This record gives sequence, C-alpha cells and structure tokens, in this order.
Amino acid sequence: MSLKRAKKEAKRKFVGEVRELTPGMTKKFTLSNGKYSVEGMLLNYQGSLYAYVNRCPHIGISLDWVDNQFFSIDVRYLMCANHGATFEPATGECIWGPCVGAALQNVPLEMEGEKIFVQYPHRDDQD
Repeated sequence: MSLKRAKKEAKRKFVGEVRELTPGMTKKFTLSNGKYSVEGMLLNYQGSLYAYVNRCPHIGISLDWVDNQFFSIDVRYLMCANHGATFEPATGECIWGPCVGAALQNVPLEMEGEKIFVQYPHRDDQD
C-alpha cells in the first residue's frame, strides 16, 4: 500500500454498506480525530446517502430521543426530539424551529463500491 493511500485510509472510517440503509433508514456512528470524538448519523433520504454530526445547532444536544430515530413520521424531514427543530435531509438546513437558517454539520462521505466511509468533520476550532 502506498503512503498516500495509507494516510487516506487512516483519515476515514468504514461505517456500513449501502444495502444496510434503505430509504428512510439511519445509522449512528462515532468518529475521533485523536483529540475529539463526535457522534454522527448516516441517512438514506430518497435513495441518496448523507452524513451529519448528531448535534442540534440550537443547543448542541443529540437530535434523537429514541436511539437512532431522526426522521419525521412521514420521512420528509430530520427532527430534533428536544424542541422540534426541522431540518432538510439533503442539506442539513434548519427550516423550522429555534435554529432557522442554521444547519447540521456535514460529515464528509465517501463511497467505494458498496462500502460507506466517513471522515472526521473539519472545524477551525477543533484543530
């Protein structure tokens, strides 16, 4: 394995396979950069995969009140169980609630065949 490929492998984490996530399903995962750890969520929204940090931009708590439940009943939006903030699954943007205009933090997602990998999200205050 080349040094470049080895570094790339060290920066990403395998979190599942495409077949595990049918539309409307979610899966939580944990990422660490050696200094900080974050919980993330992987979701299949209308056949496309997205990943976000599982933290509401309003007060910084996890979105799910029942483990691994993020979608509204109609599977149209992501919702914060604490105060009902509503997010667009494809963008992470809050469209209703106390954090309107804010957004969930994106987690870089990479596909390799059927395998799904994520990378620790970059934030300037966590370097």
